[in-house]
Amino acid sequence: MSNAGPFTVFAPTNAAFDKLPAGTVDDLLKPENKEKLTNILGYHTYVGTLKTEYMQDGQEFDMVFGGKVKITKKDDKTFVNGSEIVASIPTSNGI
Repeated sequence: MSNAGPFTVFAPTNAAFDKLPAGTVDDLLKPENKEKLTNILGYHTYVGTLKTEYMQDGQEFDMVFGGKVKITKKDDKTFVNGSEIVASIPTSNGI
């Protein structure tokens, strides 16, 4: 990707990674799986800054490598594709 951003990355928690079959991450880090890893990362990345306080229930966003994510709100919580957004960390090139 040659875009300088800003970006919003919906990064899974450590607990989500722990649910993957053993060896999945190590396998994705192999040079021959670079395209597969790029697609996964692109699915979790949005070009632009999305702040949870401005997200609306039912909104959908197009991700870098295709696919959409859907935002839902329940009580004071915000979810992306059913997973709760537990933190928003501002960075120099997005969130």
